[in-house]
Amino acid sequence: MTGKHTLLAVSGLSPQILTEALYALIMEGRPVDEVHVITTRQGKDAIHAQILASGQGAFFQLLREYGIPEGKIMFPPENIHVLKDAYGFELDDIRTTDDNDLLIEKCMELTWRLTMHPKDTVYFLIAGGRKTMSACLALAAQFYGRPQDRIYHVLVSPDFESSRDFFFPPKEPKDITTRDKNGRMITINTRYATIDLVPMPFVSVRQYLEDKDLREPRAPQDLLDGLICDMPQRLIINIDDMKIDFCKRELDFPPAQMALYARLASMRKDCSCQGEREVCKECFKKIDELAEDQERLKLFSILKCRSPFVAYAVKQEKGGTGTEIIRSYISKINRKIQKHFGARSSNEIKIHSMKIDGDTRYGLTIRPDRIEVKKGNLTI
Repeated sequence: MTGKHTLLAVSGLSPQILTEALYALIMEGRPVDEVHVITTRQGKDAIHAQILASGQGAFFQLLREYGIPEGKIMFPPENIHVLKDAYGFELDDIRTTDDNDLLIEKCMELTWRLTMHPKDTVYFLIAGGRKTMSACLALAAQFYGRPQDRIYHVLVSPDFESSRDFFFPPKEPKDITTRDKNGRMITINTRYATIDLVPMPFVSVRQYLEDKDLREPRAPQDLLDGLICDMPQRLIINIDDMKIDFCKRELDFPPAQMALYARLASMRKDCSCQGEREVCKECFKKIDELAEDQERLKLFSILKCRSPFVAYAVKQEKGGTGTEIIRSYISKINRKIQKHFGARSSNEIKIHSMKIDGDTRYGLTIRPDRIEVKKGNLTI
């Protein structure tokens, strides 16, 4: 198979993994035409300082050392893909779930782009950066990877993997400084260095995706939607475990949110409405009704939870701020469902708002016969 061969890697503050992987690929006779890296601002600085360095870094030293013409393997600065927040600022690190969402989005987007041409090959390098970076790139490869693509990990001799002076074994061995297992500085010769390129088995689901799913990069949750949610699914609310189960995926809720969602699901399940969009005042309630009728709706006592936060929420509602709390819970519940289940599935099971007789009311629209509420060994 002809076509371009691309190394797509994730990298953190130790960019040596890039030249180590390139060295291993070269030694195995595997062609590489281009390098792309996903990293943070600090990772970018490390790559420029150590790997590129205006044509004098370890990358160019590797090419010269092993007789590879400059330009044979393309690694321009624009191939360093730095994660950016919603305001366009480069991330220093991946510290929050929002940062991780940006990482997943970048991995999916770049993997989708590099696997568009059927004759090209992508090597996914998951040896660098934080563990979450490796996991996200591997996830993207599982969605968009093809038979010719590979996921690689790189194993470096323990004495050399912690050395900032080691980037690849040179043809002429030399002494470098590193630390031993006790943290003491030692001198060791590169003749003892070994680098192993380890192929990681993976199952690609690309062949099961529909054409519309490959027209643009999409979130993992949305792609899973198309794979396992083609048939109508049951919504199972497990009160004791504080989780919901839909499309063979589970989502945990904190007690107060679980209680609210469980009660709305119970009202929908027990209602006489039968159509997908046929709702009524019995299963769709106004915010003030949900906040005021505590005893009947059992928003919190349904779980018999002793959480101080739940107790505080009940106390606040009695003080007259219940509508604000309920409104915030609805928003939080829907955000979690959207993020976990994807766009299509979340629309089926999220809390909807509708105008009924001039009032805005809230509830679930999934068919009553597709809802199952469990508590203990009982199905409510």
